Amino acid sequence: MSPGGHAPRLGSLTRDLLQRWHQTRDSWADAKAREFEERFIRAIESEVNATLPAIEQLESVLQRVRRDCE
Repeated sequence: MSPGGHAPRLGSLTRDLLQRWHQTRDSWADAKAREFEERFIRAIESEVNATLPAIEQLESVLQRVRRDCE
């Protein structure tokens, strides 16, 4: 994967997960579905949103290190 490609990929995969979850919710709309969404889906979304800026920053630092080592 090219430098800087991990954060966009994680974001894309998370959007795909959320889209598929919304499709699932069309046919699964009981209390257990709401519990699952609260415990897992929202937690994943929150963690990814908090992590993406750190990944981007880390990738930027790694790019500078690579340039400095060339």
